[in-house]
Amino acid sequence: MIRSMFGRLCELLKHCQLRLLLIGVILESCVVCSSGQIKPVSCRSDNHTSQYKHCRLALPGGVAGMECFGKFHSQGLITCHWRRGAAREEQAKFTLVIRQKKDRYCRVYKTTEDTLTNIRVFKHNLTVEVLEQIGSECSKDIVTTHYNNLLRCGPPRRVTFRRHSHGWVNVGAQWSPDDAKVITSVCVRHKEVTDHRDYPHRHDDGQWHQTCCQGAAGCHLAGVKGLPVLEVQVACEINDKCSQCPWSHVYTLPPELTSPPLGLHVMENKMADRGGQRIISLTWTFLEGHDGFNVSVAKVSGEPPREVLSVPRPPIRLLLSNSAFQVHVSAFNNVSVSPAANITVMPPREDDDSVSDDGGRLSVRVHNQTTFTVVWKDDLVKKYKCFCLEWSATHGPHPPKLFYKSFYEEVINFWTLFDIPERLRAYTSYDVWLHVRDQQQTCNLKQVNNSQEATYAKARFYFREGSPVSAPSNVSVVSVTSSSLELRWSSISQENRRGFLLGYVIHYAEDRELERSKTQGFISRHITVGLRVHNYTLEGLRSGVAYRVQVSGFTRCGPGIRSAARLVETRRGGSINLAVLLTISTLVLMTAMLVTPLLRRAKVVFWPNIPNPERSKSMQKLGAPTQPLLQRVETLKLEECIVDRLLVVELRVPPSKCQQSACCRSAAVDEASVVSSHDAPLAAPFSGYTSLDVIQQLMMGKEGALTRKAM
Repeated sequence: MIRSMFGRLCELLKHCQLRLLLIGVILESCVVCSSGQIKPVSCRSDNHTSQYKHCRLALPGGVAGMECFGKFHSQGLITCHWRRGAAREEQAKFTLVIRQKKDRYCRVYKTTEDTLTNIRVFKHNLTVEVLEQIGSECSKDIVTTHYNNLLRCGPPRRVTFRRHSHGWVNVGAQWSPDDAKVITSVCVRHKEVTDHRDYPHRHDDGQWHQTCCQGAAGCHLAGVKGLPVLEVQVACEINDKCSQCPWSHVYTLPPELTSPPLGLHVMENKMADRGGQRIISLTWTFLEGHDGFNVSVAKVSGEPPREVLSVPRPPIRLLLSNSAFQVHVSAFNNVSVSPAANITVMPPREDDDSVSDDGGRLSVRVHNQTTFTVVWKDDLVKKYKCFCLEWSATHGPHPPKLFYKSFYEEVINFWTLFDIPERLRAYTSYDVWLHVRDQQQTCNLKQVNNSQEATYAKARFYFREGSPVSAPSNVSVVSVTSSSLELRWSSISQENRRGFLLGYVIHYAEDRELERSKTQGFISRHITVGLRVHNYTLEGLRSGVAYRVQVSGFTRCGPGIRSAARLVETRRGGSINLAVLLTISTLVLMTAMLVTPLLRRAKVVFWPNIPNPERSKSMQKLGAPTQPLLQRVETLKLEECIVDRLLVVELRVPPSKCQQSACCRSAAVDEASVVSSHDAPLAAPFSGYTSLDVIQQLMMGKEGALTRKAM
């Protein structure tokens, strides 16, 4: 019975072995057919022993560098790769021979490629031989090993690096899903590049420093602070399922970025206002080596999302609403991210003297410290269904502490906020913005830059108002005359107004009134001016009088604190100047009346009016009979007699021809007779003489002779 049972068992085992052999043959053929690989042939049928027995190993210019490997998850399949020889690609012909079980299993593959995949082998020792025939020469390369030594893991698909200022580098590795299941630890080796300025022709110290860490996620390199440039390789650590762990290619790690971008500046394009939107241009500079910049944009109110934009270089343009935004700019390379430069993009600045903004399109009704209602003027629900309210104190920390509430509304034109996060404070101004969003399904923002949000309007409100607690600043007197003085001042700061400022009051009075009644104070006059008036001229003042001047602001709750009194005295001008002017005019007239006669007398004495003989009418009336006498005028004697202003000139005959007395009497010529007998004037004898010549001759004596000048 035992024999029969043993016989039946043997038959069963033989039958099972035959079935397993058949299954193996079928699987082998299926694998070969499904993979599209070349079908191997038996070594006996190929007769390769005699055909390639002359092939030499390590022939110069021949095939070399063959390596074979498999995967733990693909049992019984390997891949072989080799480096082709000197033959051209179209002439290359390779023969791959697989030997196992002491050559009882031998397969031959013919190919023209330098890589062959899905090669079926057994889990035993194997010899892989590749042969290349080039003309009459044949080269070959051989690999002999056990199948378990061909299990390869890696290299990693992707490696990431992150430098830290504390002197260590975080290395992350990503593997294929099958390799990640069998890798238990990761090794990282690095070396310092001593002269990174010659990049890419770098020099290194040749010493690799290796560190291994548990797990497949990555590893940390410590003690690399101060090393500007590193070369790093990553591989898995060898185990029973990963007998081959090749190193990855060399990664070059640039220096860590330690300084933030400089000169971050915001430029707002006001002309690009698109109905509650604006174009913001950001510029900055950066000196260190980098691959690009990350620009993070988010609302100051904290409403999501936070959008990150990557740009290779500045500037960057953003299309934003009129809300407040926080912008962070940082540089990055393949190993580090620089510290960020931060800037807050505030809403467009409004005039603090405006009581209501945007033409009153938005108004606020305050119910208590935790509830208020915002009402908008236009029927927005016909076009928009999604809204967002933002509010904050007008003055406070920078950036401001903003609160927001997004809501959906399609019926009414107001919204009431209940139980707000922070209670409203008395005497503090608040700003509220209403944003509209052209969205229909959800009111949450999908993106920040170039979003569908636009600012509709802005309003300012108080929970409770009061009077100003400070006076206008910089009160000064610009100019002073005898009857006026001009004042100038600056606005009251917004945080000290404690309400909507309506205008200013100018208080002024004469200082002498204060002296008369010190106990009751001085009686002042008041002038009220508008909110936007910051200078005023007080007129109708008295000349030479000291005035005390003060300025204060007022709200609906009354006037505030006055400024310090300024004592100003008007000029002493007016009537005194007029009296001086009259006195000077009188003196000028009296002086002119007294000096004029004296000037005329002096002229007569020092500059007498002597007539010119050439132009004398008497000489022009002399007739022709006197011509012979006048021709010898150089021999005549001249006598003169001055009676008051009459000059008498006589002509006498020389004593040689007659007696002087008789000749003088006979030579007397009646002027009337001469005129009647001769009409032509006698001007030639005295021609060429001037009044000064005549005076000089008269001063020489009565006997002086006049000598006629040549014409």
